[in-house]
Amino acid sequence: MTKRNIVVAEAAGTWIEDRPVEIVERKGIGHPDSLCDGIAERISVEYTKWCIEHLGAPLHHNFDKVQLVAGETHVDYGVGEMIKPIRIQIAGRGTPVAPDGTHIPMDTLAINAAKAHIRETMKYLDPDVHCVIDCYAGHGSSELMHAVHEITANDTSFGAAHWPRSGLEHAVYETCQYINYDLLKQFPIGEDVKVMGMRRGDAITLTCAVPFIAPQIKDAAEYSEIKAAVCQSVQTFSAKLDKRPIHIDVNTADDEGTSNVYLTLTGTSAEMGDDGSVGRGNRVTGVIAPFRAASLEAAAGKNPISHVGKLYNVLSLLIAQDIVDSVPAVREAQVYILSQIGHPLDQPLIATATVTSQNGSLKDADKSAVETVIDRNLADMVGLRSKIANMEVTMY
Repeated sequence: MTKRNIVVAEAAGTWIEDRPVEIVERKGIGHPDSLCDGIAERISVEYTKWCIEHLGAPLHHNFDKVQLVAGETHVDYGVGEMIKPIRIQIAGRGTPVAPDGTHIPMDTLAINAAKAHIRETMKYLDPDVHCVIDCYAGHGSSELMHAVHEITANDTSFGAAHWPRSGLEHAVYETCQYINYDLLKQFPIGEDVKVMGMRRGDAITLTCAVPFIAPQIKDAAEYSEIKAAVCQSVQTFSAKLDKRPIHIDVNTADDEGTSNVYLTLTGTSAEMGDDGSVGRGNRVTGVIAPFRAASLEAAAGKNPISHVGKLYNVLSLLIAQDIVDSVPAVREAQVYILSQIGHPLDQPLIATATVTSQNGSLKDADKSAVETVIDRNLADMVGLRSKIANMEVTMY
């Protein structure tokens, strides 16, 4: 059996729930940054699928440089007009010609994937009507293409993730998902939701940005009525998420009684002045948590064969989840994995877990169990790639 460099340590310092203050953010699925993440990842998935179906194997690519340039709209109560379309620019690198000479329709695949993601994600944003999508992806470097062929690390980089989510992280994540997937069916609102959570002691405040669909709201009075109903629904839902008191604020910048409120035509601020880019949003844990360790790598859009910026971040999360599920003595796990370019992915330079025990200190047997969990996950890089290719894990 391969001997891997694995270190298990017990966490030192104050546990996240015992800190006096905590801040957590989640950007919803229609936020411009989340749209870029989703588009980049969908392109990677569709490109990989095409290569496997037509060539028998995946090829090098990194479509992780998607940028969204905001459009321009005119909105008011009861009306909405697109003046200037949203521009989505796909960059990055791929393999336009396979080793056997087969030409890969890279631009077509990328643009179609972007449109498919928007259609499946957004209720009011139409990629054919509201967007202009261009692909500028170029040819990848021979060194990195070789790394994919040999299935070795394409970079010297690290991944990091923790599990489980703290109480505040859980409240922020679930509240954002609730607005995105449940409330949107009940009220004329869009997907560009953002939930910013703050815990001070045992008191939690969730500040929610929720876009309203202008053509479906006749006047300021109706807006205030629907906004109050949304706020009450979120308050009722979030109260079930934590025993601690949770206060909800919605659209705190609104100038109530006027048209200076969060009105949109398409359900996203990308229609008017808010640009987006891959990697500026949620980490692989689903939240942005400044009190936690995390990699700044943009996981979405990178190739799932050799790019440690994707593989090791996702793997860190899966390992942390596996540790908590498999080792009863562990309350929380933070996992870090570091690669060296050109070396086998299942043999990182170091893989380490910092764990918090349920009560007291960890026994040697518990540390050994954690090491076993890390080892078996590193040994299954094929399974990891399959999960990513089948979109069984999210990048944002």
